[in-house]
Amino acid sequence: MTATLQKAIGAALSILALSSVVKAERCERACLEGLVSDYLNALIAHDPSKIPTTPDVKYVENDQIVPLGSGEWHIVESLGTYNHTFSDPEAGQVAIITTITENGVGAIYGVRLKVEPDGKISEIESQITRDPDGKELYEKRGQPEAVWFEAVPPEQRIPRDELISQTNKYYSGMQGNDPKGDYTFFDKDCNRIEDGLQTTNVKTGDPYGHSNDTAFASLTCEEQFQTGFLGFVTKIRERHFPVVDEERQVVFAITTLDHNGTVRTLPSVNGTSSPIPPYFETPRTLIAMEAFRLKGDKLYRIEMILTEVPYGSKAGFPQDPPVDLSGPGNTFTPYPDPCDRVCLENVVGDMLMMMRIHAPDRLPLAKGVRYSENGQFLAFGDGLWETLEAISWTDSYGAVLADEERGIAGYWGISKEHSIPGVLALRAKVVSGHITELEALAVRAESTGSRGGTVTLMRPPLPVEWEGDESGELNTAFSEWNGDVEISTELLNDYFDGLEKHSSEGVPFAPGCVRQDNFAQANLTCADQLDGKGTAPNGLPVNTTTVRDRRILAADKKRGIALAVALVDEPADGPGPLPETASIPGTYMIPHLFKVNNGTISRIESVIKWMPYGYTSQWAELGNSTQT
Repeated sequence: MTATLQKAIGAALSILALSSVVKAERCERACLEGLVSDYLNALIAHDPSKIPTTPDVKYVENDQIVPLGSGEWHIVESLGTYNHTFSDPEAGQVAIITTITENGVGAIYGVRLKVEPDGKISEIESQITRDPDGKELYEKRGQPEAVWFEAVPPEQRIPRDELISQTNKYYSGMQGNDPKGDYTFFDKDCNRIEDGLQTTNVKTGDPYGHSNDTAFASLTCEEQFQTGFLGFVTKIRERHFPVVDEERQVVFAITTLDHNGTVRTLPSVNGTSSPIPPYFETPRTLIAMEAFRLKGDKLYRIEMILTEVPYGSKAGFPQDPPVDLSGPGNTFTPYPDPCDRVCLENVVGDMLMMMRIHAPDRLPLAKGVRYSENGQFLAFGDGLWETLEAISWTDSYGAVLADEERGIAGYWGISKEHSIPGVLALRAKVVSGHITELEALAVRAESTGSRGGTVTLMRPPLPVEWEGDESGELNTAFSEWNGDVEISTELLNDYFDGLEKHSSEGVPFAPGCVRQDNFAQANLTCADQLDGKGTAPNGLPVNTTTVRDRRILAADKKRGIALAVALVDEPADGPGPLPETASIPGTYMIPHLFKVNNGTISRIESVIKWMPYGYTSQWAELGNSTQT
């Protein structure tokens, strides 16, 4: 044998040996379960360095991409007793549904880890369901049913692809929930748990979810789908099946559920119908982590945890192919070019009218036009275009802005979607007679009525709540003519800097400046509140930090008013004990209406909406020209 041939054979044997080592070192079930246990221990130690991660590890918390070690990492105090782990050695994925205590309050915690061949974690996708009652229900359960952990004999198993396809039938059946659909994919003994609560085959007569229906939860899984009751779920997207355990016939899925607010009635079990609960009268998006145990090819056990994110939110780990949501444009009669003050004010009126009659195609739209709600790009015709029924005008609570220099029309006023009031801020950019950008910021009133009312799921209380009580009239200062008033980016940036630093130093406030936040006016000046004086200065907790994504939406020099928005972070990591309003990480989206006189801010109107921690506007991600 020649030396060359010996070397070649030796190299080949080395490669084979190396490949067998790699295969042998695959992270099996015990390895994956150990990693997720290490992760949870690092979480309560507030130390991400205790887990092995890749240099580019991606960390997502409630669909928001944030730095590893932020958000939840600051506030988890202890782990509970419930622990349901799902492992997939073939895919290198592991997930868990468990319970935690954060800043003294119980919550449900779900997390998925992707483990690379070298044993390092490259993806962390977490979901916090801040439901203390649900946490206690889980604690009473102690541990999951034993059937979840039983190894299924090989001859009784179905393969990975079929496990996924059978599970996906659940989501396809729920979306729109056709009562005449084929739901034989459920086992006759199927049971479902939602946030620790059993919601099938229950004979207690308790209402289901936000509804008053006392019979739905008594039905089997299949019978529930046969009612069509779940039709208020209008779209289920970003369907992801990262953990598939063939040995135990278990699938762990992550999905995004949209409710567009157009479904007006719920079918009841007895064949009648009832009005949709107020919670679903406006567009909502929920994200869910959900586990399925199959028996043969039937869904036998289902366990789900969920929380709410802004409507239309994109997933932190997108699964669906990218969709171009920009509009194709149309040939509708364009506005004059250039669009002067009268033209811009007409744009506002046209815009509001077309939204109220749900006719976006009756505005002159440019090719590639973009539309967003609360920072998320949506298709024209979605969101408010389907739910808005009424708005206020300048003779009550309303302001119209004409930013002639930038060709932008703006609006601030009261909206009404079905029975839900809100404050609506709008920005429309007009180029060559066509609308190229349309942005809506909708801060709805949230009330704690029966069956959960209309409050955003899992959010903390706000320092100043607005439940939709009468707002009165907008102060006349916002409609007065002031001649030409300079409204500079620097002026509003000085204000946002002060909001971030909790200091009025260097902020040009007029003497006697007053502000109103969520329609409440404190007996303090703007400067005093920026300095942190009072019980709820600026309508916010006192420990907020970064003020980012600052954007001037419209500046009307003739009236001396400006419409702006900013995101304010609350990391909830201040010295304790923290008040309930600041006990969990969050981000506040705050539209502002400013009155400016002689280079100073004389009046501020703001409304405040809580968002998941780290929330970012897609306009800011684009580097939009309205960024300050």
